[in-house]
Order: sequence, then structure tokens, then C-alpha cells
Amino acid sequence: MIVLGLETSTEVCGVCLLSDSGVLAERSMIEARVHSEKLLTLVREVFLEARIEMHDIAGVSVSIGPGSFTGLRIGLSSAKGLCYSLDKLLVAVSTFDAVIETVVSSKSSASKVAVVLDAKQGEHYIGTYLTQGNKVQSVGKLQVLATAQSARRMRSESVEFIVTDSREVWEKELDKKVQFGSFTEYCRAEAVARLGLKKIHAKDVADLAAVEPMYLKDFVVKAAR
Repeated sequence: MIVLGLETSTEVCGVCLLSDSGVLAERSMIEARVHSEKLLTLVREVFLEARIEMHDIAGVSVSIGPGSFTGLRIGLSSAKGLCYSLDKLLVAVSTFDAVIETVVSSKSSASKVAVVLDAKQGEHYIGTYLTQGNKVQSVGKLQVLATAQSARRMRSESVEFIVTDSREVWEKELDKKVQFGSFTEYCRAEAVARLGLKKIHAKDVADLAAVEPMYLKDFVVKAAR
């Protein structure tokens, strides 16, 4: 079975073709506001490299957030378009679950991990996890919290390792012993594809017409000054 993974929830724009035996092809670039023009180009490139046809895949796995409102819409609309045109399955994967999948596969020694992403206006998307070997357990729920609240949550849960795009904030707020990883380093389409493959095998697929991005907060339009 082959799955196409799409990651567009942040400035990372990534695609990966993954089979039950491993990665067939992967492309990734880190640049803000290029997803709409680059994503399908990267998709074409991985199919050419893998030397397979689009109809050969079982489905498309897409990162649905939390993350950039625009990036999430581009990723999900592209995934839906491919699934509708190819008559394939769609799988929705939490961006933070995919990040933790990469953390686990990197064999990090930390057992208490937080994924924290800047949600703008002094707020942060935050999820915390317990990891042991290949096992992952979510602690609580994904939330949008202010900086001070996020710091309190991480301190109360004795977080050891933080994957974030705002390291400088948490270096000031938290204990010096906490270690950090870059969000762009751990945000990979391969992990999205891997989780998607597992979900398809488990018959845990999305409703193509109904699935929406996981925004977690309302979109606010700023008035021009």
C-alpha cells in the first residue's frame, strides 16, 4: 500500500510518498507563503522520482493543524482535490501527532515532551505528551493558551523537551534544564504519511466532504490603518 503525505501547516511545505516498506520519495522546503504555488509541483516531483502513477496510491494523508490558517486550507483543499479526482481515501492527521511521531522516530531520550507553536497575539498552540520507546500518550488536550499559562502547564507536567518555533520565549520562561528542538526540523511529511498509512490499515479515514482543518482558534481579520 502507498500513501501520499502532505504537510503545509507551517512554513514547511513537504510531500512524501510512503509504502509499507518505507519512503519512496520525499520533498520539502521551508519558506513562508509559497505553499499554493509549490505544493503540487513537489507532488509531481515525488511521483516522477518514485516512478509510479497517481492512481497507484491508496490515499492521501494531510496534516490538518493546528497551524497557519492559510497553510492548512491549502493543504486540505489540495488533498481533497486529489482524492476527488483519483477516487482515493483521505486521512486527516494532527500536525502535533505527526511532530511527536518524528520525535519518537529520532529516538529522543526525553519522556515528557511539549509541542508548542506560536498562535500570534501572545498565544500558543500547545500539546504535551509522554513517550516511552515507540509508545506515545497525549497528556490532556491540545489548547490555545497565553504565554504565562503555557509555561505553567509545561512546568506542572515537568516537560523535558520542547519542539517549538519560539524557543527564545521559553528560554526566558522555563528552567534552564529544558531542551529544545526546532519545529521546522520535526515537522515532516514523512510522519504525516506514516500516521496516514497506519490509519488506512485501521480503516480510520476521513469523511471527504465534511473534514475541516483543526484551527483551535477563530480567524481574526485586522482592520487596515
